[in-house]
Amino acid sequence: MKLHHLPLVLCFALVACSKQVSVEPQITPQEVLHRATLAVQTLESAQYVLQGDFDMKTDRLSTLGTVRMDGMLADGGEQLQFQLDITAEVASSQGDSSISGLLEVVVISEDEVYMNVHSLNSQPSSAFFRPEMISALAGKWWLLSENDNPPLVKTVTPDPRLLQAQAQVVTVTRDRGITQLSGRDVHHFDVTLDKQKLTKYLAALAQEKGQEFDASKTMQTVDDIQASGQLWIDAETYYVQKINWVVQSMPLENNGTASIAFTITFRNQNSAPTILPPQGAKLFSPAVFFTLPSKALFPEEIRDQLPSTLDDEELLRILQQLNSQ
Repeated sequence: MKLHHLPLVLCFALVACSKQVSVEPQITPQEVLHRATLAVQTLESAQYVLQGDFDMKTDRLSTLGTVRMDGMLADGGEQLQFQLDITAEVASSQGDSSISGLLEVVVISEDEVYMNVHSLNSQPSSAFFRPEMISALAGKWWLLSENDNPPLVKTVTPDPRLLQAQAQVVTVTRDRGITQLSGRDVHHFDVTLDKQKLTKYLAALAQEKGQEFDASKTMQTVDDIQASGQLWIDAETYYVQKINWVVQSMPLENNGTASIAFTITFRNQNSAPTILPPQGAKLFSPAVFFTLPSKALFPEEIRDQLPSTLDDEELLRILQQLNSQ
């Protein structure tokens, strides 16, 4: 499991609601977390809204942005549907740019993922956000093969078993008592990420999947993460109703770090709409770009990085060969 998925591991907890009953007195925070760990395994569906900010820096660039995700979970987290609205300011050695996009994804199963790029803009235009290529994709539903799934889809598509981790890997630093949230009694806690609990959880998950686990390396990576937040847990059902996390110093590839702050709230617990495959979806293939002019496929910014002996026809032939493999 890649540890840069950690913020989304922390995000995707679930909720439920039913008729409120009297609150059990004198229950400890540890018992509430234990019951929440058990309760999340019984929830089938929910809708959620995630809002957050992120600040990422690597050797090559820095990115500062905001994100909003409106989504649904079904089949205990096996199925997902979300609309992602993102804006970012990117600074690199090649100059500064602003990026905005609206993306919708439907995950029916691990092998059935659909994507619709409603909009994607870069100012100024860059080699990897060519208007001609974006227009060939935008506004259409595409069925992606496993090899075609973009990194963004893989990042926001967590293993459903990780949905159980929320209450297992935290330590309560302050019990704020019983409060009201959306008309329901909830336990309100300040929490921090418990690094030893997280390492044990990841080890157990790796063992369950039959994967090797390097405890020393994992602990070293986890030790660099600073995360604190708040949990609102239903006082009757023990489902997490709301999450707030601030994650700092999260290690990234290319010697990078990230800071992320986000809040998730939930609604329509166990009564969320059914997630269905979009109608009229087409199987995605790089062949959708073949009708574009070669300059759209291979602009000067990219051609400068390729052997000068290759002409446009040879470049297009390479692309076709890659698609046929």
